[in-house]
Amino acid sequence: MKKLSIVFMFLLTSALFACKGNKGGNTADAVKSVSLKFTELGRETIISIDCDKFEHYFPESKVKTLTKGPGIDSLMQILNALKKAEDGYKPDVRGKILITHTSNIVDTLCVGVKVLNYKGITYETPQELLRFIQQ
Repeated sequence: MKKLSIVFMFLLTSALFACKGNKGGNTADAVKSVSLKFTELGRETIISIDCDKFEHYFPESKVKTLTKGPGIDSLMQILNALKKAEDGYKPDVRGKILITHTSNIVDTLCVGVKVLNYKGITYETPQELLRFIQQ
């Protein structure tokens, strides 16, 4: 009986730690919707476009909205695998991704062909993300 109670306590403790670890992450459960705004990703301009000027320079950009789990899950998997870019790079923005969480907090990704900015950090833009945006 004593061994059974020890095993039960071990399983209970393991379950609590597993649940606690998932609480703060950006999982699809925490995301209500995703809006992808983009232009042709290979489009070149004379000047580099900043994130806050994207809508000004590309007023007729394409827009896709994701509200279903599989699409959101795929995007979040790509974002969880981002690799930091070297300091000094800034995206020449060709797309914006707005992630609306269930708490109505909105995260903005500013996507360039080579680098992107997400939560104030510059990352290399994965080709998988560019394909995801264009599909």
